[in-house]
Amino acid sequence: ALPCIEHQWRDWPELRRIGASKRALLFVTSRAPAARIEVPHGTAVAAISPTTSATLEGRGIRVALTARGGVRELAQAVHDSGAVADGTDIFYPTSDAALRQPEHQAAVSSLSRRFQVHVRAVYSTAVPGNLGHEIANLRATQNPHAPHGFCFWSPSAIGNFAATCGFELSPGPVVLIGGSTERSWREAAPPPWRRAFRHHAETPLEWSLRFLEPGAAAADGSR
Repeated sequence: ALPCIEHQWRDWPELRRIGASKRALLFVTSRAPAARIEVPHGTAVAAISPTTSATLEGRGIRVALTARGGVRELAQAVHDSGAVADGTDIFYPTSDAALRQPEHQAAVSSLSRRFQVHVRAVYSTAVPGNLGHEIANLRATQNPHAPHGFCFWSPSAIGNFAATCGFELSPGPVVLIGGSTERSWREAAPPPWRRAFRHHAETPLEWSLRFLEPGAAAADGSR
């Protein structure tokens, strides 16, 4: 494993109000807050499925609303749900990087048509201190006839990979998770790396990750 992101957390005191509100919903869009955030008992939760929602459920937190895809799809599901009353307080913890993404801005706009939306960057993303060293080791030992495979979950991971000379490695099979990740890849990846498999929300993640296996890319024409 070569993690390209390190999370740095910040407190959000206002989030403690969620347990005191009878009309509140926690809006969770990534695994990082899903694995860490404290959710008052009985709080309604909406989360992207399957990974983020499964992370919450694994911690014993019931998820009332889910949507496959990304933040825009989840926002639309919450907006369209008759179970969420107009004026509900939507608490949306996210990262500093997400605040700049068009998908995030579109989701907040959609939610704001019916609800009171409270957004806070509760964590920031940073380059792991040893990432450059790890990539240099891979570059020194790689076999050009059997390149490494890569899976990217966020634009931040792609940016950190690029900043630490990751694209100097021999291009290998790549799987991209999420619309923001795919857009970032189109902008950042040099031509030899452009070809990547796009994971679709309707497809089990395990199936998409099979394209990282040797020979899988050559057998597939949907990239």
